[in-house]
Amino acid sequence: MPKAEMRAAMSRENNVELYHFWSSVCSVKVRTCLEEKRVAWTSRYVDLFRFDQMQPDYLKLNPDGVVPTLVHNGQPIRESSIIAEYVDDAFDGPPLKPADPLMRARMREFVRICDDGLPAIVLPTMVKYILPKLRNRWGDEELARRAEQRPTDFYRRVHRKAVERDVSEHELAGCFARLEKILDRMEATLTENGRWIVGEFSLADIAVAPYLFRLSALGEERFWSVTRRPAVADWYQRILERETFQAAASWPDETGGGYEEVGLKASLPTSNVASA
Repeated sequence: MPKAEMRAAMSRENNVELYHFWSSVCSVKVRTCLEEKRVAWTSRYVDLFRFDQMQPDYLKLNPDGVVPTLVHNGQPIRESSIIAEYVDDAFDGPPLKPADPLMRARMREFVRICDDGLPAIVLPTMVKYILPKLRNRWGDEELARRAEQRPTDFYRRVHRKAVERDVSEHELAGCFARLEKILDRMEATLTENGRWIVGEFSLADIAVAPYLFRLSALGEERFWSVTRRPAVADWYQRILERETFQAAASWPDETGGGYEEVGLKASLPTSNVASA
């Protein structure tokens, strides 16, 4: 059993609940924060492939119909980057923000870059991963109906385009071009600062790690080859070796066949996953 799952299973009576989904990049981000801070939490699994995120009870908790949502002492906290800072501020454990005000500002700059630019991964993810898994469960007519029920314009538009097969290679190339710009910025920052994005491990590293893990599952590791972006390649290997990230990223697909169900694969170091 993954360590994050064990921590959640052992914490049924605590006052921290996380509404999350196994492969959601933002859920992986928040689970990593909770692991880093050693916070005991209760899992509230929201199956996105069954459209649990659009059930009335969940929409009361998160009107945008997205995961994750953290509930602490009965109060919901939404949006993964806000949740990440909240977890760091509200709980004991190793700090995830630099003590130096300038480095903390640099960390927030990079998190903002991720929040603004990395959603470009959504369209290729929908085409190569999400929609194929949804089609294993639903017909196109039902998927089209569900697309119109999505609360936010962004996800409604992406869902609709994918279902209608209205995604061109040019659009996908544009998404990857936006990702390239962020990774170029990351390569330069790591070259300057060393092992981690702002010199020490922080929320900046946690913000981008799940996106590279997803790109890896989509077969797009070309973006950080050792000859193309060696600093990013070294950084990503350190992330994969970090026990807290392994625990967060190895949460199981509770009602399906994981990435492998649609011919994809996300790899973690095999030597540590069993005990992670």
